Formats: sequence, C-alpha cells, structure tokens
Amino acid sequence: MLAATGWLAPLASRVLRFLDTGTYRSAGSFLLHGYAYLPLRTPDDCSVYLRVPDVRVLTAWPVRAPQVVLTMAGTTTLETYQDSDDARAGRAQYARTFDAGEFFAVHPGTLCATRGTVTTVQVLAVTEPVAGRGRPLSGEVYTRFARRARRQLEQASLTRVGGPC
Repeated sequence: MLAATGWLAPLASRVLRFLDTGTYRSAGSFLLHGYAYLPLRTPDDCSVYLRVPDVRVLTAWPVRAPQVVLTMAGTTTLETYQDSDDARAGRAQYARTFDAGEFFAVHPGTLCATRGTVTTVQVLAVTEPVAGRGRPLSGEVYTRFARRARRQLEQASLTRVGGPC
C-alpha cells in the first residue's frame, strides 16, 4: 500500500516551499470548475497547480490535456461520464472517492466531475497550462485560498498517512 510508506508528509513539506501566500503573488491564479487554481512556481516551469475547493458540489469539467490529480489532504470524489447528457442526469460511468495520498489520472476527451471537502488540497499536474481559465483571483481571495491550503499542507506534513502493511 503506497500510503503506508510515509511519502505524503515529506511531499507536503516540499510543496509548501512552492506555495506563495502573499496577496501580491496572485498572478496566474483563477477560479474554474469549483476550484481555486493556485499555480506552483516550480523550478522547471511545469504546469502544476494547487487546487482548493471553492464549492462543495460535483462540478463537471472536460479534460483537454493529460492530467494527474494527487489528493494531498481531505478527500476528492471523482465521477466520469460518457457525455454531457449523462453528466446532467448524474449517470456516472465511474465513481470513486480518493483519500489523502491517492491520485487519479485523466486523459483528453474525458468528462469528469470532482468535489472536495473543506479540508481538500490537491496537486494538479498537467501537460500544458489549464485552458478556459475562469475569473482571476484578487490578491485578497488568493491569500484566503493560499492560507487554507497552507494550513492543510502543514497538517499533512506532520501526519503519518496509512498504517503498517
């Protein structure tokens, strides 16, 4: 079991170094699909974001580029759909809840819906910047989401996930 290896706490500590929490650092952040996207300033300019839930409802989003989502704290509910009619009717082809330390990957053409809890923080890695960005975050709103993410990541960096195999 991956969660039992103790890798999540050190990773959370490392992610914290890339999280800018000052209001003047909000450039590139935005709201989309029920999440605040906070870009992580990685050394190699990869497209990596922290995602913090803005709403606690399943919000559908079309996947335009390969993506991997790692739940760092809280839980994430994922549903995938055949088409938009199935999404509107709530007829998921696949549904699962991911706990801290678990991840999922989605490919272009997938129609997903995700929901997080108030304690959810995700790391999203994508092969290109997220398209169709929502409205940019003001410095004040960015700071609120960044502080929430920081609190959860600090807790995750101290908490051992999983148990003995």
